[in-house]
Amino acid sequence: MTHRAAPRITVGVFDADESDQAVRWAARHAAAVGGSLHLVHAFVWTELDVNIDPISGMAGSGFRNAANSLIQDAVAIIREEHRDLPVTSEIVDGNAVPVLVEASSESDLLVLGGRGMGRLMTLIVGSKSLALAARAHCPVVVVRGEVAGRGPIGLVHHEIATEVVTRAAELAEAYGRDIHLVVRPETTPEQAQEILAGTAQRIALTHPSVFVRDVTIAASDSPRELVQASEDACMMLVAGERSPGAGGKVAPPRQLVNVLRFANTPVWIERD
Repeated sequence: MTHRAAPRITVGVFDADESDQAVRWAARHAAAVGGSLHLVHAFVWTELDVNIDPISGMAGSGFRNAANSLIQDAVAIIREEHRDLPVTSEIVDGNAVPVLVEASSESDLLVLGGRGMGRLMTLIVGSKSLALAARAHCPVVVVRGEVAGRGPIGLVHHEIATEVVTRAAELAEAYGRDIHLVVRPETTPEQAQEILAGTAQRIALTHPSVFVRDVTIAASDSPRELVQASEDACMMLVAGERSPGAGGKVAPPRQLVNVLRFANTPVWIERD
């Protein structure tokens, strides 16, 4: 992942309402953190051996023109609320996962739309979004549900992850929000308060204006319970776990799969 004074936020653009929501969220996030947007559409048709040329006598027809229209529509969505936000774009031949993995190497954040299929599990578990979360060179946000929520930053506690706490503090400061902790169901009330105090103390050292306001013990390992515990959050942060060995992929911890299954708010997957 690269580090810039102005973060580069890459958005995967495809032909669906969920992509439009991802673009809207990414634009608002870029405005909040002083970043720029880079729109990427993976043009798979050249690999499928189909005719991508325009139909004779039909202006604007053909797959390539359709891809250009997708990018233009995404830019129009951005300009509805953010007329001066820096935006670049490209159409890259290839399948979505390798194209976006490559784009992530020059990005500070990769933003994806949570495509339909039930409650997101069909896409997330074992498919594109989880594959990108595992292979991307930067954090990944899967945009789902409400993109303009005014609630706190929801932080799903992880025993050893450190970067996710720092990221939560950065986002809370940029958004002007508090942090709401969610801990596993086997956590006792005493342990939950210790986690709350320890997290608040750590954040206060670097982000004194950020308030860790509360901690909720999930009622069970049920995906619904984990999401319900942070239902009013404007965003949920979850740590990805890297497998042992140099260059190990980021695997989905139990909380990540569960949260993504029923998420009704954008989910930020942080890589330690």
